[in-house]
Amino acid sequence: MFTKTQLTQYTTLYRSGKPFKTGAVIVDLESNDFQQNDTIPYFQIEEENNKINFIYKMSKEDVVYGLGETLGALNKRGKIYRFYNTDDPEHTPEKMSLYGSHPFMILDGKNTFGLFIDYPSEIIFDIGFTDKDILKITVPSKDFDLYIFDSDEKLSIIKEYFNLTGKPYIPPKWAFGFQQSRWSYFSEEEVRNVAKKFRETGIPCDVIYTDIDYMDSYKVFTINKDKFPNYEGMVKDLKEMGIKVIPIIDPGVKIEKDYSMYEEGKEKGFFCVDENGNDFVAAVWPGPTHFPNFLNSEVRRWWGKKYKLFTDMGIKGFWNDMNEPSIFYTPKGLDNLIELLKSLEKNKENAGIEVFLARETLLKIANNREDYKSFYHKLDDGSLINHDMVHNLYGFNMTKATADELKELCPNERYLLLSRSSYPGLHRMASIWMGDNKSWWEHMIVNIRMLQSLNMMGFFYTGADVGGFGADSSAELVIRWMELGAFTPFYRNHSALNTRPQEPWQFDEESLNIMRDIVRLRYAFLPYTYSEYMNSVKESVPFVKPLSFVFEGDRVKDIEDQYMYGESLMVAPVYEQNKKGRYLHLPEVKWLNWTASKYEERNMKVYEPGDYYIEADLNEIPLFIKENSLILLSEPMNYVGEKEITELTVIGLVSDHAVYNYYDDDGTTYNFTKGEFGNLIIDITKADNDFKIDVKSYDPVNILKIKKIHFEIYDSDGSVIKKDMIIG
Repeated sequence: MFTKTQLTQYTTLYRSGKPFKTGAVIVDLESNDFQQNDTIPYFQIEEENNKINFIYKMSKEDVVYGLGETLGALNKRGKIYRFYNTDDPEHTPEKMSLYGSHPFMILDGKNTFGLFIDYPSEIIFDIGFTDKDILKITVPSKDFDLYIFDSDEKLSIIKEYFNLTGKPYIPPKWAFGFQQSRWSYFSEEEVRNVAKKFRETGIPCDVIYTDIDYMDSYKVFTINKDKFPNYEGMVKDLKEMGIKVIPIIDPGVKIEKDYSMYEEGKEKGFFCVDENGNDFVAAVWPGPTHFPNFLNSEVRRWWGKKYKLFTDMGIKGFWNDMNEPSIFYTPKGLDNLIELLKSLEKNKENAGIEVFLARETLLKIANNREDYKSFYHKLDDGSLINHDMVHNLYGFNMTKATADELKELCPNERYLLLSRSSYPGLHRMASIWMGDNKSWWEHMIVNIRMLQSLNMMGFFYTGADVGGFGADSSAELVIRWMELGAFTPFYRNHSALNTRPQEPWQFDEESLNIMRDIVRLRYAFLPYTYSEYMNSVKESVPFVKPLSFVFEGDRVKDIEDQYMYGESLMVAPVYEQNKKGRYLHLPEVKWLNWTASKYEERNMKVYEPGDYYIEADLNEIPLFIKENSLILLSEPMNYVGEKEITELTVIGLVSDHAVYNYYDDDGTTYNFTKGEFGNLIIDITKADNDFKIDVKSYDPVNILKIKKIHFEIYDSDGSVIKKDMIIG
């Protein structure tokens, strides 16, 4: 049934049949020797028609991590997960699918191992739902690759996964600044006014997005000249203010005579086709559209070169959306609905259950799997493959088209690239956000859990729409979410059409002041955030980690609402309505608490390990620095790169010895791969009632501009010693 090959000491590939080459894996597998092997470690195997089930009997203490963009707890037990990329804006707890498919998991318990299934269509993970002690994975095919990572160390399993699928994507440094969006800013004037308001209110901001209404009739790679008469001039003027503009890009190409994208794609045969070989038709924002055949390399090059419209304006960031691909309806689906409504019209005097059935039909008209089964891709070798068999790769290949051509259009320049749909491997060329959440308190904890799970997949640079996308948000919810977002890599406030605006000035003066302070705090942390992010990529260690990936014991496995942000800082957001604090757990070591409200104000307290209630008013977020660890701050700016960082503040809890490796580079190019970066090795040793501080510099190309370091070091009793050191 299976063949196998040993890839590393810890990683074994078990192959069934002839898998489709998805592009998720970067290692050369074809040169390996495969041996016949009909068993899989840990699992009982069942064949059922054209399905294969993998069954594992879980012990009571087993915890299951991973699976990326999924709803539910951080521990994945007790739910069914369906990996079939889906545009579903209603993220309610029962949902099995979202926009991305990430079939990589870690089982931590009596046995500890990792598993990744490389198969681009539907996979079902039933993790203790049907039977609370049974893990059952169903692959409805006999052509796939299954990887087993056989290690007792969770972080080692993740490193093996990254060795297989690639290291995480590195955005430009400005991508770690605050970002503002809205569906939609309807005009150039409105975008300019938003940018002006940020500068007038003193709230730092690096990015403003333009959603679908900047386009002419929602046609991709066009600009509505009535609403945005000088889009290029707007980009230039905002750039002078330190603000980048990022446009949304959708894959559907409107069927319209004399529209160049449509005419070119049709002439060259670049669109997906139906069973009769005709260009497949589905409706999205512009109405009837064709979908580009992104599984073909020539189509990808054609599509990617279209981004030149924007890169010529100086734009270095893009937002690929609707790329599951989302389908509002097909002509067949619409015809069925119309026939049902006609039948209802004839019987309207006695209509009862028929109205309910019509409603159900309407709800199922979008993103219907039968529609996905009705079109095909033409591959490079000329063969056709049904879309349903490779469904989860559509957004992956759209994003690959973008990333590959951006390397040509913007040589040696880093770009910010977001995709809504994803598959393993996309994390090495772009990242994702968490999709169409709601302005619900319940979605804050979804944000916290998903942040940790996505980091295990390699999506380090990720986050949710701050304040919630759909529904109306209160000032309190936006403030608390702004506090959470300040400690996630991707930090964007975004809200939907016909919802209450969520820009920081849309509420009251107190709320505006609080949000200004929390965004400034985010910018103060940028030296730490960027340094930790880059070090995490280098070491193949998640930037955001669950406590159970750092500390031992059963207690930390229950903690899902606190997380490590880099190696030194634990974040414990307040995510419940009307709360003036929260309960939390401090594992194993001593912790230096900073319940932060402003960069300039620090009242610190040392805590022993244990369980505590920490007070945190509406303007405060509980932060904790780990014992014998350091963080770095700098003076906040209006935007990343507004001025050189010449002074750092180093804060830490040092009971005996702490070392911090501060990293920096130019933030915009890939020259760091050539050794063009700087390091400061900050070494602090407790010596009686004082601290011995040693700073060594590695800076061959003069990246670092640090002239002075302010030290604020606490001992285990909470006593602080402050020192200044001149550098260079």
